[in-house]
Formats: sequence, C-alpha cells, structure tokens
Amino acid sequence: MIPAVLTPETAALGIALGLLFSLVCYLTTNLSPGGMITPGWLALTLVQDLWLAVMVLGITAATYAGSVLLQKFVILYGKRLFAAVVLMGVLLQATVYVVLRKEFPLLYGTQTLGFIVPGLIAYQLIRQPRGATMFATSTVALATYVVLTVGILLGVMPHA
Repeated sequence: MIPAVLTPETAALGIALGLLFSLVCYLTTNLSPGGMITPGWLALTLVQDLWLAVMVLGITAATYAGSVLLQKFVILYGKRLFAAVVLMGVLLQATVYVVLRKEFPLLYGTQTLGFIVPGLIAYQLIRQPRGATMFATSTVALATYVVLTVGILLGVMPHA
C-alpha cells in the first residue's frame, strides 16, 4: 500500500484502467467483475487506505446476505433487483459512514462513489456464480492496482 493522496487526474486514470480491464474481462470471460467501475475504484481504495477496502468488502457481504434474504419475501428481478440491491448497499454504507465519521473523519474523505460499489458487487454476486464473480472482481482490481501502483512509483502518474 502506498500512503498517498491521489490527485483527481490519477483517480480518473485509475477508474479508466479499471474500466479497460473490466471490459477485457467481460469480453473474454462473459463475467462482470462486480460492475465496470468497481475494479478501478477498489484499486484506488487499496492505494489510499486498506481499511476502507476491507470495510467495503464487509458491507458487500452484508448487502449480498440482505438481498438474498429480501428475495425470499419480495419478487425481485431485472431493474427492481438492481435498484433494491444497490439501494441496500448505499443504505448500509451510509449507516456505517454516520456511525464512523466522527471516530475516523479521514476514512471517508472523498469516497462517495464507494457508496454504490458494495451494491454493484452484490448485484453481480446474485446474477453470476459467486466464485467466478469474486475471482473476476479480485483479479481485475488487483491488475488495476498493480498498474496504478507501478505508475505512481515510477512517477508516471501524478500524486500529492
């Protein structure tokens, strides 16, 4: 982990790298790695703060479990399923944010995009085989992280 504060340019490049690797993953395996923006955002999170990434994984697991439970009581499919899962992820992430923001104010600096990431991953876990989705998401996020980290260490990508 590089203790760095990323510039907006580096963040945009990280998201773009994640999009590129996600697209390659989807086109070659027909698996979505947790959504198109997810791997880039996870890579940026790993560069900035490992604990935030761990927290996102925990909220993703809670979102997935809550969504599977909700499906036992409510008919959810298609766009309603997507909306319900992403909304549940946002609500869980917002709850954690409200609880932790006073204790850890720097944890959430500018991470509002991360509020939807747990829902995106959980949605793909519901739609696709779980193991394949976890493998695709972690592989693409790790590839993005490695390229981003090497770029920062070589001074190719700007950072503060």
